[in-house]
Amino acid sequence: MKIIYRQKNNRFVVKLSFLIMIAPFISFAQTDSCAFFGNRAIYPYYNPEPKNSKNFYTIKNDFRKIITAKTNFDGIISVIFFINYKGETGYYSTKLCDLNYQELPEANDIKELCSQVLTAVEQSGPWIAPVDDKNKTLNSRKFYSFRFNKGNLIEILPK
Repeated sequence: MKIIYRQKNNRFVVKLSFLIMIAPFISFAQTDSCAFFGNRAIYPYYNPEPKNSKNFYTIKNDFRKIITAKTNFDGIISVIFFINYKGETGYYSTKLCDLNYQELPEANDIKELCSQVLTAVEQSGPWIAPVDDKNKTLNSRKFYSFRFNKGNLIEILPK
């Protein structure tokens, strides 16, 4: 028993030693996202809240003008995006789920609807980057969720 234990322990020590030896040579290249966010932290949509130069009711009316696709979709389309410290938006992603919040794949019959929702959100700016208590601009995450019943847009969140 002790021989097996020592062999396992020796293998671990060898692997750990190798990792320690190569660790200084591992470099993490800066990505586009690092440049977009200015190497700053990203805060959730609610703290501090990013501001839009339009009020939410104007934005909702704009959404309803753009989202006109005719479908029978029952579910929620959410668009998550980021607002950087300069007020620029990017890194949009779309998620679909049914009315019970179970994730759905994007089907061909709602591609146009998803495209219109994404376009509406992309055009919802201009955004003003949130600021902290020291008046420093911050990066933020934001989302909009669109609830559909039989293809009709019935609710836009957050309110």
